[in-house]
Amino acid sequence: MGFEKYFVGKKSVAVSVVRIFIALLLVFSLVFFLWSLMKYNKIMDEKRENEAYIQQLQDSIDELQYLVDMPLDDAYKIRIARERLGMCFPDEIIYYTDME
Repeated sequence: MGFEKYFVGKKSVAVSVVRIFIALLLVFSLVFFLWSLMKYNKIMDEKRENEAYIQQLQDSIDELQYLVDMPLDDAYKIRIARERLGMCFPDEIIYYTDME
């Protein structure tokens, strides 16, 4: 009732200002939503990469733990000599290929 004097004659200006404000608010909201969505997707990609890296490290830890827990018998010594030092028995025939 007391607000009528503010909108008389200026009704179209006030309505235009409100419409512009609502339009700007919607644009800002849309931009903020898209920015948040892109940031979320980036964080999820980083999470997947980190989880894959953690799994790689866990596999490496498991392999090393297996080697530590193995008894130091002749089979272990032979395997280490073959894998780490590139050694072989004198009567073995070695085949080399270019494939890895």
